[in-house]
Amino acid sequence: MSKVDEETGGPRPYLILTNISKRQNVRNLLQLSAAFGCPAVFVVGQPSFEFDPDADGTDVPSQLREGIRRGTMEIVRFDGLDECVAHVKSMDVERSGGAGDDRRRGMPILGVEIDESSVNLESEPFASSTAFMMGNEGSGMSPKQMAACDGFVRISQYGGGTASLNVSVACGLVLHRFDLWRRGERVGVGCGLRR
Repeated sequence: MSKVDEETGGPRPYLILTNISKRQNVRNLLQLSAAFGCPAVFVVGQPSFEFDPDADGTDVPSQLREGIRRGTMEIVRFDGLDECVAHVKSMDVERSGGAGDDRRRGMPILGVEIDESSVNLESEPFASSTAFMMGNEGSGMSPKQMAACDGFVRISQYGGGTASLNVSVACGLVLHRFDLWRRGERVGVGCGLRR
C-alpha cells in the first residue's frame, strides 16, 4: 500500500476545485467531498470565495466547519493549476490499472468531461487514490485543465436531453462510484430488491 493510501486507510478520492463560478456549486462540491471521505479538496484560484471556516462570510457550509478545524478534511489553496498539479503528482500512490494509468508516478488526475478519450464511469476505471477535476458549469474544462489530466471519465446518459449535468450532480455520481469501487461493492449485485 502506498504512503497516501496507508495514511488514509485505502484509496481515497480527492477533488480539485477550479474554474467553478457559482457559489452554491462550490458549497455543494465541498459537501460532497466531505460526504464521500475526501481527505482534501485542492482549491486553485477561486479568489471570489472564502475557504477559511472561521472567516466572516465563509463559503464553507456550517456543517463542515468543525470537521475542517479538526482536520477530517483539509482545504489546500493554490494560486495556479500548475502548482496544484505538481502537488498532486508529488503524492505517492500505487496503481493497479485503470484510466490514466500511463503515468506511473504520483496520484492520477481524472477529468470529468465528455471527450472522445473519456472512459465510461460505469467501468470503474480507477487504480488508486485519485484526484478528480470537474469542468466549469457552462464551458466545461479549459484546455489547460484538460492538459493536466491523466485521463477522463464520462457519465452515461440515456435520455434525449442535454449532454451535460450540473457540476454538483456529476461530482456526486463520480464520487459515489469511486466509493463503491474502493469498498469492493458491485453495482446491481445483491442490491436487496425483491419481486
